[in-house]
Amino acid sequence: MSELRGVTDATHDLRRSAVSGRTPQLLWCAAVAAVVLFALEVALAVLLGPRPGVVATMSLNAAAQVAAAAACFWTARRTRPGDRRWRRLIGVMAGSSALASVATAAAVLGGESPRVSSGWYAVLLVFHGVALAGLLSLPTDPVDGRAGRQGRGSSRWYVITMLDCVLIVGSIVLLEWGTVLAAVVRTGAPDLREFLLSLVHAVSVLILVTAVVLIASFRRPRSPATLALLGTGLLAYGLTSNVFVYRVAQHQLDMPPLSVVTFGLAFLLVFLAALLPFPARAPPDGPALDGPAPAGPQATWAYVVLPYAVLGAAGLLVVGKLSIGTQVDRFETYGIAGLLLVALVRQMVTLVENARLLAGIRDQERELHHQAFHDPLTGLANRALFTRRLQRALTRDTDDAGDASDASDASHAGDASHAGDAGGGTSLSVLFLDLDEFKHVNDTFGHAAGDELLWISAERLRAGTRTVDTIARLGGDEFAVILDGDGLRNPRRVGERLAAAIQTPCLLAGRPYTPRASLGLVTLDSPARPADPDVLLHQADLAMYAAKRERTGRLKVYRPDMSPPIATPPPG
Repeated sequence: MSELRGVTDATHDLRRSAVSGRTPQLLWCAAVAAVVLFALEVALAVLLGPRPGVVATMSLNAAAQVAAAAACFWTARRTRPGDRRWRRLIGVMAGSSALASVATAAAVLGGESPRVSSGWYAVLLVFHGVALAGLLSLPTDPVDGRAGRQGRGSSRWYVITMLDCVLIVGSIVLLEWGTVLAAVVRTGAPDLREFLLSLVHAVSVLILVTAVVLIASFRRPRSPATLALLGTGLLAYGLTSNVFVYRVAQHQLDMPPLSVVTFGLAFLLVFLAALLPFPARAPPDGPALDGPAPAGPQATWAYVVLPYAVLGAAGLLVVGKLSIGTQVDRFETYGIAGLLLVALVRQMVTLVENARLLAGIRDQERELHHQAFHDPLTGLANRALFTRRLQRALTRDTDDAGDASDASDASHAGDASHAGDAGGGTSLSVLFLDLDEFKHVNDTFGHAAGDELLWISAERLRAGTRTVDTIARLGGDEFAVILDGDGLRNPRRVGERLAAAIQTPCLLAGRPYTPRASLGLVTLDSPARPADPDVLLHQADLAMYAAKRERTGRLKVYRPDMSPPIATPPPG
């Protein structure tokens, strides 16, 4: 159904091309020429005898293959870089097929009997691998609607798709062998070389068809019509090759002219696929308006289960034979063993891919956690994390359960802010710092210099504090430090040292500058710790405003008689 829908889309593309002026004459002439060539090939196959009919049909097949190769290479020179690889690779396959058709026609003209297989068809197996690489190079997008090439993010998509193709086609061949083909081979007693060559040739083409089905079902091709034409052509090619396997199994090595007509049809469809206009990639914010909708959970499950479902059917056939006492031949034994090995490899690749995805999710979670609790400019803790740690420090004496959670927070903080287990100290101090004349810095030196001053101040605070202290940027030019834990004997001296460090001259935008800051400190003993961290922070804020009123750059320690800042009335 999807193939028919794709062919219908191709017809619509031809009509839209005529309306929009995208080389409509070339497209319509190509379509008419393809129909005429195919009709001529059918007529010659019916009207001529076996030998001249094979020569005529193989010659016209060669013409169709040359046309397909020429269209691929010609359009590859005129398309975007991302759309060139598949055209060149499919063109190489079409060109090699043309050589095989010419060689077959020449052999028949030389008096040889028309054969289903020959040395040229063995060479074609290599070029079928080239065609598979071309199909996997078709521009597609993930089913979730996010733009992106499948091969650039990871090569695992290629590996998994190829393994799926081998699993599906191998299982189908094993089912075919166990139900019909084995009996035909035993009855016909074919030439082993001819049979194996025809079987491998058919399998290689069916792998190409399966690749198209997987791409169409579980990716978002940017040109469904192009993929449908390629898939329909390869399907015709594959079905005809599969029919030839049964002919060889019955020791019928001749090539009836009418049986090879579908080879020409296959490459005529490739010819038209190469000439179809290729749309641009889907927009980054979602799927294209006229493209297929993103696949749902059912499609995801189908993608996972499909290869194993076909393999399971082949396995049930073998198990069923064994359960009723039917002998299993070597083809079935080696075939099921090989398919199980391929399934194991496929599962290992899937596990590696899942592990990579899980590692990426964990990295994203850690990054999101860091962004939620840290200032993006300085890397310090933000107000939310500062308040959380201050509350924990205030209640540590009565609630030791917070230590484990604190260690978890510290692991997320990393080097961004000194966060660790403060270890049950005897005193708690909060330092509040505000840079003076910060607006003047932005106006005089620029906002980039203002950001640089914030970063310099953060680094100086880091250098002057311990690893168990928490440094935070509360917003704008305001910083706060939690000084808590063993070893803190004189918090006022620490605050004075930080005040001196912050106000050390530096360079801003290449020019010398001496920062000015106002610092307030509040210190509480353990028995007097309040339950609300906002009260403690407000007291440190009052001390900072007292220092700002004095404009000396010296640290002020909170006293209960300190008054809040007087609000400046707005200009009238």
